[in-house]
Amino acid sequence: MGFFRWPRCKRRASPTKPTKPSPKIPNPFEALKPLIAHDVLDSSQFHVPGAFPTTPPESPTLVVSHGATIEEEDVPPKGWEFMDIDARATQPLVTDLGPHLHPRSLSYISPLPRAKRSLSPRPTKAPKPAEDDIMDIDDPWDQQAQQDSRVPHGPVSAVQLFYANRRPIPANRIASWYEAEFERREKERLARERDQRRPIRVMPAGQPVRPISHEWLVKLQRAMQSGQGQAVAKSLAGDDLYQRDIVTCIRPEAWLNDEIINAYLGLLVHYLRQSHGNLGPKERPHFHAFNTFFYSTLRDKGYDGVRRWANRAKIGGVGLLEVDTVFIPVHESSHWTLLVIRPVERTIEYFDSLGSRGLRQVKTVKQWLRGELGPKYNEEEWTVLPSVSSQQDNGSDCGVFLLTNAKSITVGIEPTAIGPQDITLLRRKIVAELMNGGLQGEFDPQDRATGAVLL
Repeated sequence: MGFFRWPRCKRRASPTKPTKPSPKIPNPFEALKPLIAHDVLDSSQFHVPGAFPTTPPESPTLVVSHGATIEEEDVPPKGWEFMDIDARATQPLVTDLGPHLHPRSLSYISPLPRAKRSLSPRPTKAPKPAEDDIMDIDDPWDQQAQQDSRVPHGPVSAVQLFYANRRPIPANRIASWYEAEFERREKERLARERDQRRPIRVMPAGQPVRPISHEWLVKLQRAMQSGQGQAVAKSLAGDDLYQRDIVTCIRPEAWLNDEIINAYLGLLVHYLRQSHGNLGPKERPHFHAFNTFFYSTLRDKGYDGVRRWANRAKIGGVGLLEVDTVFIPVHESSHWTLLVIRPVERTIEYFDSLGSRGLRQVKTVKQWLRGELGPKYNEEEWTVLPSVSSQQDNGSDCGVFLLTNAKSITVGIEPTAIGPQDITLLRRKIVAELMNGGLQGEFDPQDRATGAVLL
């Protein structure tokens, strides 16, 4: 941007023809001559059209050439109000907007309006149209959204858009949103219910197994030395037990045979019936133990293979729901486990000294329950409790754990109270109790001196 100088323009008189003097044109800068000559003009008071307001103490300066003289006949050119302003020599502007504003030096400056700019008012919200002014548009998407908003479980799946005819919404359409959390909470709820329905069993503070007296140790020694054809004990059902039978129980790491298991389970059932006053000849038994062939027959032949077993024991049919406890020994792949059914409580327990959950065994025994109860059987009423057995540390003590778990349930002791360190004593006690004919006398589970219950 350079300095602006008014062009000098003089009118020349014609030498041949005189002309009349032209009317005098008022010069707008005539009044400024004395001020310019004496250098008393304050640039802050000089008004430039379109310049910044005079409120700030400093403003752009109009640069006027001091070497040029303005004559009367000089007429400002057309558009003089668009003169350039030298912004390079000006001081920083102090305005209401901030103290660091500077006029930009551009090759072209657009004309500024002559009138002082006024601040625009704050935008105001447009008034809401009246209900009558709202245009009613037939929008199918809006109609679909209104229908979706009335669905109680949220919007309809986008898959519905591809169907010509609307299909019913499935009951589990929100399962994908909450399925993981729902399953977790449902498992916790069922676990709490199972724990509440689980029978209360005590954990002995000290040694869980009562030792055998010296007298009984001598009797066991004699039984082991007896002849093979001589009976050393008799089951409650009237079956004789011989030396070859008790050897499978007393000898360490020997496999128990079926006669020892059947006889000892019968002894436990007799103790339960006697404790609950359920020994009447015509009274329906509330406790029962099937023999070792029941489960294998049920597994291989189905319910038809054991249809009469419960009736012969007087617990068959709908009357099974009044039975308190049913013991079912399970023998599979040379391994003994125990199923405990409590029809009164609608619970099933499975005890395995190798730690399996017994899903297949539970499924098999439910087949028997379904066949016995018929229409009275309701799958939802039956609960499989998270029962735990103590674990064996070899491959031969599973039969001892089966009988010990059954005895623990009989006397109300937690099955995990015993361990592999107690197996030698438990083997001897099983034979001694069989020879004693029951859990009485020295083998009474409840200690009369202390009142504690021990195995």
